[in-house]
Amino acid sequence: MTIGESAPEGQWRHTRVPLGKQIADQIRDLIKTGGLTDGDPLPSESDLANRYGVSQRVVRDALRTLTNQGVVETRQGKRATVSGLRPVAVEDYFRLAVDAHEEAIDELLELRLAIETKAAGLAATRATAEEIAELRTVMAQLNDAEDDLTRRVELDMAFHGTIARASRNRFFQSILDALAEALTAERHRGGQLTEAAGLTHAETNTQHQALLLALEARDAQLAEQCMRAILERARHYFRDLDSTPPGA
Repeated sequence: MTIGESAPEGQWRHTRVPLGKQIADQIRDLIKTGGLTDGDPLPSESDLANRYGVSQRVVRDALRTLTNQGVVETRQGKRATVSGLRPVAVEDYFRLAVDAHEEAIDELLELRLAIETKAAGLAATRATAEEIAELRTVMAQLNDAEDDLTRRVELDMAFHGTIARASRNRFFQSILDALAEALTAERHRGGQLTEAAGLTHAETNTQHQALLLALEARDAQLAEQCMRAILERARHYFRDLDSTPPGA
């Protein structure tokens, strides 16, 4: 299906993959196959919503994902355009690694810990007021999404993606987004087991709120500490999941 075709009604609803990510994948696939080239404008949000049969909120989520990936560039009041930086090959490499080797998950989390901690420190000094405001909005939505796991995963990716973008290092941004995409299924798995155990996401929210406060305070050292705490917890949690017997 090309960007100009309408999606059959309900096409996007029969999967746990967030709608925004599905639409982002459609647009990104079009870019990969050469349908759009560097600097080309994307259709407007309303046109994309109509053509894919989704809301404009979903389209905005998709564009935010693509912006964080470095696939498109967005400017306030302007239509998004295709970026010259396309980290698709890196993402595909990470996906294949996760599919082929179980131990790759821990190794990728270790890589994420090394890079994203530094990215948080850079973001504390480089983030714009608009990016801080965006993080506040995402944090508020995350607090309200306790009972919607798919939405929580989507918002968590948006939160971390915005911080990576705010680091102003496009290579950090590309690698971190590729890691996030490759680990999406593990995020869902962790959330499902958390809920199955009767636990809440309160601790995760508290850690992310602390990170946001550090970024607002422009405290690079504290931002790095907060990010490290978040990622260390995630890494230990996934290790616990891997040691849990099937059906436990």
